[in-house]
Amino acid sequence: MDTTAWQFLPIDPITKTYLAFGLVILALFEFLSAMKLFGSNGPHAGAALLMKLHRRLGYLFILYFAGISWICLDLMGRLARAGNYQLDARASEHALLAFILFAVVLLKISFIRLYRNYRPYVPLLGIIVAAGIIVLWCFAGWMFLFLVTGAETVTP
Repeated sequence: MDTTAWQFLPIDPITKTYLAFGLVILALFEFLSAMKLFGSNGPHAGAALLMKLHRRLGYLFILYFAGISWICLDLMGRLARAGNYQLDARASEHALLAFILFAVVLLKISFIRLYRNYRPYVPLLGIIVAAGIIVLWCFAGWMFLFLVTGAETVTP
């Protein structure tokens, strides 16, 4: 993969991990705003504003997700060119979960915009995306920070 056009953005793994935490914050806001709008009975003050904010931040979520994914691909390419880098099980599962979550986000938006008969499934897809993003970051980001910050292993 040629990433030479993006060399102005050489982000290291720790910075990428902290940037990806912003995606967790966005996912939590999207989840909480959807729960406020659709998860309780009765009209809410400011529901129209909250819905508009949910929609706009949802598009920002997609762009942010795609950007973080591109940074991950660039980082993997740079590490592979540096030598002695192999895709281990943790990284493979990380990538697979990210691809699945991105597909679920696109599916959710297609249910809202194109396939309106499937709209009853949209809240469940939103919950899956929010929970998946948190699990993804904990599995990859938090674990990476734990390992990098000097976690000691227990030797028998």
